[in-house]
Amino acid sequence: ALALRSCDWVPQVRDTARRASQRWLTPAADPGRLPAVAGLAFALRGRLDGAWLAERVEPALPRLPEATMQLLLSSADLRTRRAAYRAAITAGRLRPQRLLTAAARDADLVIRTMCVRAALTATTDTSAIRALLASRTALVRAEALHAVTVDGTHTDDAIRASSDRHRRVRAVAQGALIRAGLDPAEHYRRLITQTPPAPAVIAGLGETGNSADADLIRPWLAHDRVRGRVAAVRALRRFDAAGPTELIPLLRDPSGAVTRRAVAGLLPHAGDIPQPLLEALLAQPNPPNIRLAGYRLLAVVDPWLRLITDLRLVDDPDPRLRAAARADLTAWLHWEAATVYRCPRPDQAVALDHLVEHARPILGD
Repeated sequence: ALALRSCDWVPQVRDTARRASQRWLTPAADPGRLPAVAGLAFALRGRLDGAWLAERVEPALPRLPEATMQLLLSSADLRTRRAAYRAAITAGRLRPQRLLTAAARDADLVIRTMCVRAALTATTDTSAIRALLASRTALVRAEALHAVTVDGTHTDDAIRASSDRHRRVRAVAQGALIRAGLDPAEHYRRLITQTPPAPAVIAGLGETGNSADADLIRPWLAHDRVRGRVAAVRALRRFDAAGPTELIPLLRDPSGAVTRRAVAGLLPHAGDIPQPLLEALLAQPNPPNIRLAGYRLLAVVDPWLRLITDLRLVDDPDPRLRAAARADLTAWLHWEAATVYRCPRPDQAVALDHLVEHARPILGD
C-alpha cells in the first residue's frame, strides 16, 4: 500500500513509501520480490514524481540471479518484459538462440526489434538468421535479409524478398540485387506480366522503374485486390502519369484506400473536373468513402463553392462529413474569409442566401 503511494503529492506520505521501497532494493533483499516491484515501478514511471522507483529498479536488473531474470523475461507485464530484455541484452546475458527465438516469436514488436539486432551482432549462423526471413515482422525480415545479403551472396533470398508486401523489406532486397549486379526494375518488369501480378510487384516497379513503365502499370488500376489498385495509383503518380483520365473512374472505387489515393492525385486538377460529376459523388446514398471524395474535391475548386458545400453538409446524416464541414466552416471564418475578395456568382449568391438561413438554427448567428 505504501508503494502504491510512492508518487503521492503529499511529501510525508511519499517519503515514507520511498523508505519502505528502498529496503526491497538492497543487495540483501530477497530478489524474488523484484518482479512485483518492477511491475509497480514501471507502471508509476509516467506519473508526477513517479519515476523514482523505476530509476532504482532498472540498475538492479542486470545483476539479478538467473532464475529471477527468467521470471522478468517471461513477465506478462509488457513494460517489465521490455526492461528485462533491454538489461539482459546490454549485459550480454542472452545466448544467440534465445535472442533469435524472441526475435521470431515474442508478441511485442519492440522486443522483437531489440532481439533481432542483438542476435545479428552475436551470431554468424546464416541458417539461423535466414529462418527470420519468415518472421511476421517487417523490420525483423529486413534486418535478417540485410545480414545475409550484405556481402553480395544469397541473391535468391533477395529475389524472393523483392516481392515482400512491406516497403522496408523490398528496399533491402532491391539494394541487395543492385550489389549483385542485377537490375531490380527488370526483375519487376518480368513479374508484372503475370496475370494478375502481386500488389508488391506493382509497387516494386513503381519504386525502381521510370515513366516508360507507366503502360505496364496502367492496366492494374483495375486490379482485383485493393492493395494492387493502391500500388498502381502510387506508381503512376510517382511517374507523373496519373491524370484525370486514369483517376476519375477510381473515385467510385468501393475501397476508401483507393479513393483517397485518387483524390490526392486529382486535387491539382479539381477545377477541370465537371462540377456535376463531383456533385453526383457527394450525393446520397453513395458509400461514405465516395461521398468524402466528392466533398474533398468540391472544397478546393472555388472558395464560394467550398462554402456552399460546407453549408449543405452541416446537418448531413454522415457524422464524418458533418464534422468535416463544420470544422472547415470554422477554419474558413477564422482564417480565410477576410481574404476572399472576389464576389460569388449570382447563382452562388442565391444558394448562399438559402443555405445560410438553413444553417442559422444549427450553427447560430
